[in-house]
Amino acid sequence: MIGTTANGAQALQDPDLSWVEQVTPEQLMHPQEIVARLREQAPLAWVPAAAAYLATSWAVCHEIANDPENFESLAIPWHERVYRHPAIINSEGEVHAHLRRALGTPVSARAIRSQIESRMRPTAKALIQKLRDQERAELMADYFEPISVRCVADSYGFFDVPTDTLRRWFHSIKTGAINTATNEDGSFANPAGFDAADQTREEIRSYLELRSKDDPDEPDSVVARWLNAETADGVRWSIDYILPSMLVVLFGGLQEPGHALGNTFLGLTTAPEQLQRTIADRTLLPRAIAEGLRWTAPLYGGPTRSAKRDLVYHGVPLKKGDVVRLVYGSANHDSTEFEHPDRYDIDRASHAHLAFGEGRHSCLGSAISPQIARVALEELFSAFPHIALDPHKPAVSTGWPFHGPAQLHVILDETNR
Repeated sequence: MIGTTANGAQALQDPDLSWVEQVTPEQLMHPQEIVARLREQAPLAWVPAAAAYLATSWAVCHEIANDPENFESLAIPWHERVYRHPAIINSEGEVHAHLRRALGTPVSARAIRSQIESRMRPTAKALIQKLRDQERAELMADYFEPISVRCVADSYGFFDVPTDTLRRWFHSIKTGAINTATNEDGSFANPAGFDAADQTREEIRSYLELRSKDDPDEPDSVVARWLNAETADGVRWSIDYILPSMLVVLFGGLQEPGHALGNTFLGLTTAPEQLQRTIADRTLLPRAIAEGLRWTAPLYGGPTRSAKRDLVYHGVPLKKGDVVRLVYGSANHDSTEFEHPDRYDIDRASHAHLAFGEGRHSCLGSAISPQIARVALEELFSAFPHIALDPHKPAVSTGWPFHGPAQLHVILDETNR
């Protein structure tokens, strides 16, 4: 059969892939079966519902992520509409390198080493204290989201922004991120769906303007130091230069560690014996978190890349400008790399995962996210060693491209049930 690609070209597809034409955006919200079939039949294939070629195997994702000669980062329509330009996720070359150094420094392994006990753990303990008088909790809203966004925001010096405001900023940006439906002419079908994100953008702009007046020599004045920096050609940074990437950070700062926590906790509950071992022996937590990130990658649908020229890749003809999405959540379930990949197992042989991507656009949160998760679960399991999912409110993981449980209802002390 013949399918129409993102840039209007036509790409031949194997007749056995006719089922791909029937995949809907709603079905991509539960992508596991779809990407498993693609991994087996065509690890690089055009999927109309995703408006992109999907790279679903470990090998193809790994190769494209590390191939700057043939692929470059791409500003897909909602990126441009919500973040604007230049954002770290859709920049290349010197601009990308500058932004990456600036935004990566506050959340590097070296920078956060001193924050673990001075900021992260007190934040976790304070949130746990609020749960102690409760019999039940919804972990995503009550604990995992707040500690994630608080710890990331504090790393950038946003100490005076209330946690509830940070969460509202995240969810407002998310409404824009999922408002992807377009008309035949390429315009957005629901322009009003960006209103909340636009309002949040202006709030964050105002906050950055306030922070720009800080003393750049103060250790926590991250934004002030940025605005006193210059690019290689001597141009002073501006709020408009920083703002798009700050939106990326504040969005990813909740999504990545928050879903890492949710996916790890949910994974542990599928293996009760492993959950009990981890509660009893906290040294197992780094392995448990790494397995949670592999088992369900928070950025499941992965980033997008654009073909820089006409080429044939893994037997698939691509036109210049064709969009490829690296489905890291699928690559992490590639049976050629992982034994029994659909099983959550903290005892599996050590193997790198792609939850944070790799290459020049790997996630800035690769150092801070596991540490937030470790501290959060240490304090949770210490306070509630008999915690259990509420059997009357089962958890469901969903989402494309971001994936994780929307809610995790738990009984804090299962022995009192």
